Amino acid sequence: MGRKCLMSQLNIGRRQFLRGTGGLAATLSLNYAAPAALGQEVPDQPYGAWEDLMRQKWTWDRVVHGSRGINCTGHCAFNIYVKDGIVWREEQQGEYGRSGDDTPDYGPRGCQKGIRAAKYMYGKQRVLYPMKRVGARGEGKWERISWDQAATEIADKFIDNAVEHGCESITLAMGTALILKRASFGSLFRFANLTGIVVPETFAGVGDLPVGAYQVLGFALPGDNMAAVFKSKCCLIWVCNPAVTRIPDAHFFWEARYNGTEVITITPDFNASAMHSSKWLNPKPGTDAALALSIVQVILEEGKIEWDYVREQTDLPFLVRTDNRKFLRQTDIDGREGGDRRFYFWDENTNELMPVPATGRGAPAWMGPPPDNGDSLALGAIKPALQGTWAVETLNGPVEVTTVFELIRQHVQGYAPAIAGQMTGIHPDVIRDVAHTFATAKPGMIFAGYRANKWLHGDLLLRAWLLMCALTGNTGRAGGGIQTTQLPNGDGLMGYAFNGMGPRLNVAAISLWDYVHSDGEKMNRKVYGDQVADHVAKHHAEAVEKRWIPDYTKTPWKMALMAGHNPANWRASGKNGFRSGAFDRLNTLVSMTPHMSITAMYSDYVLPVADHYEREDFTMEGRTPFVHVISQAVAPLGESKDDWAVLEILARKISERARARGIAPIKGFALGQRVEWDYTKLHDTYTTLVLSDGTTKTVQRTRDVVDYMISNSAGMSQVKDYANLQKKGFIRSDDSDDVQFGKNSNYSYQTLASVKDKKPYDTLTGRQQFYIDHDWFQQEGESLPQFKEPLKIEGYGLRLTMGHARHGIHSMFRDDPLLMSLQRGEPDIFINPDDAAERGVQDGDKVRVFNSFGSFIVQAHVSSSLQPKTLFMYHGWDPMMFEGRENFSSVIPTAGLIKPTNMVGGYGQIHFATPDKVPNQTYHDCTVEFEKHSEA
Repeated sequence: MGRKCLMSQLNIGRRQFLRGTGGLAATLSLNYAAPAALGQEVPDQPYGAWEDLMRQKWTWDRVVHGSRGINCTGHCAFNIYVKDGIVWREEQQGEYGRSGDDTPDYGPRGCQKGIRAAKYMYGKQRVLYPMKRVGARGEGKWERISWDQAATEIADKFIDNAVEHGCESITLAMGTALILKRASFGSLFRFANLTGIVVPETFAGVGDLPVGAYQVLGFALPGDNMAAVFKSKCCLIWVCNPAVTRIPDAHFFWEARYNGTEVITITPDFNASAMHSSKWLNPKPGTDAALALSIVQVILEEGKIEWDYVREQTDLPFLVRTDNRKFLRQTDIDGREGGDRRFYFWDENTNELMPVPATGRGAPAWMGPPPDNGDSLALGAIKPALQGTWAVETLNGPVEVTTVFELIRQHVQGYAPAIAGQMTGIHPDVIRDVAHTFATAKPGMIFAGYRANKWLHGDLLLRAWLLMCALTGNTGRAGGGIQTTQLPNGDGLMGYAFNGMGPRLNVAAISLWDYVHSDGEKMNRKVYGDQVADHVAKHHAEAVEKRWIPDYTKTPWKMALMAGHNPANWRASGKNGFRSGAFDRLNTLVSMTPHMSITAMYSDYVLPVADHYEREDFTMEGRTPFVHVISQAVAPLGESKDDWAVLEILARKISERARARGIAPIKGFALGQRVEWDYTKLHDTYTTLVLSDGTTKTVQRTRDVVDYMISNSAGMSQVKDYANLQKKGFIRSDDSDDVQFGKNSNYSYQTLASVKDKKPYDTLTGRQQFYIDHDWFQQEGESLPQFKEPLKIEGYGLRLTMGHARHGIHSMFRDDPLLMSLQRGEPDIFINPDDAAERGVQDGDKVRVFNSFGSFIVQAHVSSSLQPKTLFMYHGWDPMMFEGRENFSSVIPTAGLIKPTNMVGGYGQIHFATPDKVPNQTYHDCTVEFEKHSEA
């Protein structure tokens, strides 16, 4: 039928249509009255007016493929329906395939946030025009200005700060609304690389970095695609909730369960994933490492061990001196230069000391010379002993040695189920049952989200998990090992960022940055006391002095640009830490955002950024083997522009103002080298690409960036270019036909390179390394994974934990009216019924949650899903939705907590390297109290 509406044909308005005798009479009059009045012959069959109206409602002008590119690992392919110049609706594309014939396909995908993306795009929170603050920060008084005025004023402030304080006084932070749009991400990095400003990383910065993984494996993100879940025979969903946080992928767990997989959820709270699982274990919050080590003890006790795997792939057969608990090194034996990176086995076949093959290079590979004792983990005729003690001759006489395996076996006796049961609250019989199931079901998987990493001692839990997987031979096995996530290789992205100038990027670790710029030591002293404050401060100062970590005290923080970034919402320490300690120090704060937020509210300038359906880009995320298109379905609302265009405007204006003001090249340092940044040439360099044949190309739009990245990325030969990707919506990346990515894909092959191809790990020992003999690890009692009690705030006895929400992606969508109607319409906090009754609180009451650091007001959600003495809250609620703009971050004073072992450098794989070898920012090591809140 035609697009012209029936009511307009009859010259009847909507109000007229519904007025008078009602809908039925109106329908009858439309069907019969008009033809009769005109003297026309009445047709044989009645004209279905209301049906026609419904058909008219379900028409559209065109359909484009698209996705969203926000920080969700789903990245589902959608069909975007456009009508009258707006996105009318969206629905799943629904054409996904499988990762092998023995797994289900990836459909159905999508979630309620994806279905609401268009409506949210047109919501009241949308920023449409450049704005300048005219009142006090946070007051909400704005003046609409032109792009030219905004760019000119920001450019002058940018130049002023760079000249007076140095480029490092300016930051350009990327947030979850931006980070997984590949071309936008690369454009931000390119702008920063060309200007010398600092990019704060946002992986460890939000507490997501699996520190323990890189300590053991040499890299941080072990993981396969989601279909690997189906191949597991025992899947431990541990401190995460994929039924809520992985909605497009959750079907793999339940399909696996129906296929015979034992799915066991281990969380302190009874959540949606526990509801669908075979078993649920609820350890006390923060005691998971004790449970994991107890499982290790049972595995060792029962001998359910993959012996050959352990000998070849791990450091468990490595010899350790019993006098100083250091690895036995070649320097001990003959004093040879470089021998501190060479280690020993005791060979059972020859009953003598044997050098470990494929050691001596350091880690990662480029940091040390190639080994001269082979480059393969294959043992050949060597059979390393795992148990026993021996005397060996050293330069200083005989020394007793034993194995890492023997040290672990002795160590975990302190975590026998009867002992660990007291620590965790889990019955010893249950621990034994789960341990036996995990050890005997091949393969066994630990599906871990990011919650474990948000504890101060989360690295110890990761190391314990990896030990479970190593003993049972599961790391590197399809359907086994720890599953966190996978990230695409950065060859195309970083190639674009560095094109024409080379790498000069200055990436900062947020935990260390906040410790300096948010007075972390002062915060620790106020909340946790002198002992904790002095301990962190001493090791921080020593690590800076040894140049293990950067010294962020040298340059003041003066200006911040926030790109799709809302740190005032989630950054640990909230109003009393980050907002007061950091924002008050800035002379200029600029938000580049599609949506208003607490960070934008406190900014000096707010620049409107195009939403997901108003731009061209692409996204890829290792939970699926597909590359997804982001298509511009409609023109950007108001005067919003995509991120590349915003940065292009700023680059042009900075160059213009630098030339007009006669600004000389600004001197500074990048990657330890003295360099210069010439701002007069910034725009020309930002928009010019040097091609492989030496010619140049002018970049005119984001699509040019996308095409460059695709053509310069390994593993994307099937994608070809943006036009091809846009036509199809999504395309499988190369070498991704199985649940594990192959070496020719665009994802990490590191685990399989070691397990299948026998290549050494990027660790000091060249193996999965469970024993760390660095002095600081020994002083902290962390040479082996162990359990440490989470920190408490004296006088406050309730543990507050948090998780990712079903109805939002971080702070995005949290204020969507429909999604709020599916909840309670406002922020709420889960409280155990006994704790609520003790304080006279009923479900729905307002409560004040507080500790010595701060407080916030929130609705009580009384629920028996929680243990006593614990509170649980879903994150993402913006402070703008709370009384006094105080949200949960107001009681989380953890921004100053940094483990000494996370600041160690100069030890193989354990060294500072952004973004994946830095300390985590932690969130759970705090306690609170609550009381019923009275409005009076």
